[in-house]
Amino acid sequence: MSKATKQLITLGIALVLIGGLAAVYFVLGAEQNQEEIAAVEPATAVAQPLRLVDRTENDLERVTFANANSFTIEAEEDAIGQVTWIYVNNRDIELDQSQVRSMMRDIFLLNAADTVLEVVDNPEEFSIGQTVITGYFRDGSQEVIRLGSLTPDHRNFYVMVDGDPALYLITAVIGNRLSQQISDLIARELPFVDTMQLTYLAVQERGRPLLEFAWIGSEAELQASLQQFGATGLTMTTPYPGRDMHFVAFSYHAYEDFEGFNPGELIEMFPQDLGRFGLDDPLLQFIMEDAGGGAFHLMFGNNHDDTHVYMMYGSGRLADNIEHSSVFLAERRFIEGLLGLNPFNFIDRFVALMNIAEVDRIVIQSDTRGRHHEMIINNYEDEASRAQIAPIVDGQEVDDRAFRNFYQIVIGITYDQEIELIEEPGAPDILITYHLLNGESIVVEFFAIDANFYAVRQQGHPLQFVTGRLVVDMMFNTISQTLLAS
Repeated sequence: MSKATKQLITLGIALVLIGGLAAVYFVLGAEQNQEEIAAVEPATAVAQPLRLVDRTENDLERVTFANANSFTIEAEEDAIGQVTWIYVNNRDIELDQSQVRSMMRDIFLLNAADTVLEVVDNPEEFSIGQTVITGYFRDGSQEVIRLGSLTPDHRNFYVMVDGDPALYLITAVIGNRLSQQISDLIARELPFVDTMQLTYLAVQERGRPLLEFAWIGSEAELQASLQQFGATGLTMTTPYPGRDMHFVAFSYHAYEDFEGFNPGELIEMFPQDLGRFGLDDPLLQFIMEDAGGGAFHLMFGNNHDDTHVYMMYGSGRLADNIEHSSVFLAERRFIEGLLGLNPFNFIDRFVALMNIAEVDRIVIQSDTRGRHHEMIINNYEDEASRAQIAPIVDGQEVDDRAFRNFYQIVIGITYDQEIELIEEPGAPDILITYHLLNGESIVVEFFAIDANFYAVRQQGHPLQFVTGRLVVDMMFNTISQTLLAS
């Protein structure tokens, strides 16, 4: 046998030995791994949570929180079984229902993170009872949870449950939830009001007249409007009664800035001195109500800083009905559009907007020669012909279309701007009297105050607006140059 052959045989035997050793190693290693896994698995298996309290919110009647600021909340059930949580100490304060329900689940489905002692000889050592939560259930039973202090590592709270002698740990997150004050549960979100279905709106700025609008029809008319149009319309009740409100224009000039508003940080509950916040004489009050019962009444006071003001909820339409509720901060930018409001930006400004189909005749009187006219509309009685009229001006028949163009000028006379109230204006320079088919009369009076303006009003209304002479001159020129010239 050659030397080379011997070397090959030796190498082959060595490889076989190495392969065998490797196989033994992996087999033994795999068995050892299985033993290690088997030994570890019981220790790392997920433990079942230790349930300290296991009750449902639906069974609760009320819950008391006894701590530095004790309070009670109570479940009120309506006719369809919907539960609303009420703050018993002040039922006018609205609670955040979702936050209250979340807290109820944390409390009455309470899990322990660990057991500290099976029996506690000295609960005071762990400050047990610094917060005591008592749940009163519909079946007459109670659950009492006594919260203690934080653990030294601030990761857990000590806790005990009446009827169980053991001391447990609950996570700091849950412990902080159980330690909440009533101020943490107060609703921050502004109540929803449907601006398409408004029935009342008021803006009261300090030192300025109240701007108030309301639905002035009957309840039946309101429901008919909602059914037909899905919307309502407001009419000014003060300071200029009878003016229709254009909400789109109001939104553009005022409400767009306010949309998205919600109260901010809670500053003080039940303040005894509203004057500290400027809320005894608010800078601004803003009230909205809709046909579905949605409503809010907001009061804004002094500046807190350059960007925030103090605010609180009101409880009615009048400032003297306000109870001392919580004071919040609000961003001033939300109310800027409501300050210094000019109502002429969003109310109709027509002096007398009369439907031609309701007018029998018009009489225009003036001391100026050639400016006295009588116009008979001659509305047809039957509906089929009512689209046509046969107008007569100063005894002369005139063209239907030409008269309608003139009529648009007359009813298009508007209040251009407000002036100081004129108490005793004397005799009017011009009168326009609309004699209606129903027998009533509407009289518009013009008083010359300078070369550019007339003070104008409907008879019986305050004299505090002006209109330009130009449109009045246009009215007379149209009569003489168009109607009577044809």
